[in-house]
Amino acid sequence: MWNVRDGRRRSVDLVAQARAEAGRRHADEATHPAAPARPSERSGLLFGLIVLGIVGFFVVQGVFGDEVRAWLQENACAVTGCTGPGMATAGWLLIALPLLYVATVGACWSRLPGRARPVVILVGAPLVMSGLLFVPGRRIDLDELVDGPGQYATATGITWAGAGVGLFVLALLVVPVLAKNRKVSLPTAWTPLVAAGACLAMLGVALARVDPVPVTADLAFPERTFTVEGDTLTRTSAADQRGCAGVLEDDGPLDGCLRTVRGSWTTDDSDAVVRLAAVLFPSRSAARERRGSLPDGTGQAGITGEAIDVVSVSGNWVLFTGVGHADGRAVAGTERGYLLWAATQVGYRFIGHQVGLLVSPTPKDGIGPRTP
Repeated sequence: MWNVRDGRRRSVDLVAQARAEAGRRHADEATHPAAPARPSERSGLLFGLIVLGIVGFFVVQGVFGDEVRAWLQENACAVTGCTGPGMATAGWLLIALPLLYVATVGACWSRLPGRARPVVILVGAPLVMSGLLFVPGRRIDLDELVDGPGQYATATGITWAGAGVGLFVLALLVVPVLAKNRKVSLPTAWTPLVAAGACLAMLGVALARVDPVPVTADLAFPERTFTVEGDTLTRTSAADQRGCAGVLEDDGPLDGCLRTVRGSWTTDDSDAVVRLAAVLFPSRSAARERRGSLPDGTGQAGITGEAIDVVSVSGNWVLFTGVGHADGRAVAGTERGYLLWAATQVGYRFIGHQVGLLVSPTPKDGIGPRTP
């Protein structure tokens, strides 16, 4: 009987000990939060993101690269008016936003609920992909990745944002070592803060290196005089403005325009006066669409007297060219040829300066100098 009672007492003691141990574990869990994710978990996350990024980059680059780049640049141009600071900031954001997002997610990953992690990755994937599309490589230059108005400012923003990424990586390598040597614990927020500081510093450099506007009258018409086929044209006025108010009697057909440059020229071959208004749009497709909605011969507002009006499109520009006599008198049929010749010279010269290749027009179809 004694052995039976002793066994029962031991069973009761073991049950009480187990209950006490469970109570202590519950109290410890309530007092101390769960430990952060182990290094192996972070390594697995990093590896998965790298693989996803590489595969996604080649898919997007090969299938949608040109279209996505053009869409991003055109929309940035439309929002910022293609100003230098605006496009530099847009280029900077293409690189800085993915970096800041990844740095913040990496710092907070262990605290994110399990169901939120796939959402965070799905939101970040387009940001990372768009940034990678503007990273030059061995066989592709940055000048080939950015195009259109403000392309220099965009490239400047991308370049200096890349420098910010370099500073951030350097900080990641150096700061933890210094903190470990001095036995200092780094706060969780230090990674995104360092990334933001490095990128913001480089944004300041980028903004200091760009011109305020993509094109001015001086850039569009750099020559006071030029000569073609022995005919010398002299610029008598030049101006530029944001938007296109006043180019036409009704501004509606030019909705979405960014800038306008104007100039007027006289020629020593006759009394012809050429007036050019070049209207800039954020994309070639927008320029072609606006040109298509205008009837041939649409004239500029404010021109007095009779004039021959020509509407054309070149890249992102819609060109309105009006030519007539200096005194505004009626244009005779025999005078159209040399008047249109003066207008053609101005148009060719403007387009040549935009594309970086000056080509002279060739007299043909009755359009040529008054004095051959």
